[in-house]
Amino acid sequence: MHLAERIYRRTAAGRQAAVNQSADVPVEYRRVLELVGTGTPTAVIRACLRSHPYEHILEWLAKLEQVGFLESIPQAGADDLGFSANFKRAAVAAAHNARG
Repeated sequence: MHLAERIYRRTAAGRQAAVNQSADVPVEYRRVLELVGTGTPTAVIRACLRSHPYEHILEWLAKLEQVGFLESIPQAGADDLGFSANFKRAAVAAAHNARG
């Protein structure tokens, strides 16, 4: 999975940093913290910050995670089973029955 395919959310420290608007937190970081809520995909952050190079956005996200203002989880990928995925019903039933 590509590094950029993640879902971000603010930590308690990140919420506090966004509210305080301290000079210790660069303006770019505060802008990211304002965008990120309880589950924001990288693509949404990128779209909101499209005037900035994508590499910078990824660096900011990494730094904000490093200092504990953000946390992330991998975004569900194409390998995950979804309602629109093509799968064999018989194979799913056999796997279920094999579990006992």
